[in-house]
Amino acid sequence: MQQKLENTVIPADHMEGMKDATVTIDKVISGTVYIVDYKPTDDGEIIRDHMRLTENKMAAN
Repeated sequence: MQQKLENTVIPADHMEGMKDATVTIDKVISGTVYIVDYKPTDDGEIIRDHMRLTENKMAAN
């Protein structure tokens, strides 16, 4: 497991206010889903437990 990473910028842009939002990564594991809490760049409320499949699992077979 990788150490905790604070003040990390997330490049994802599939949700409004997510692109370039600052996040804290608590734990990194090998898998096909990521779950994050993030503060939107539009100054909205913190989004908790946002879940998304990784890109390689979203591609059509």
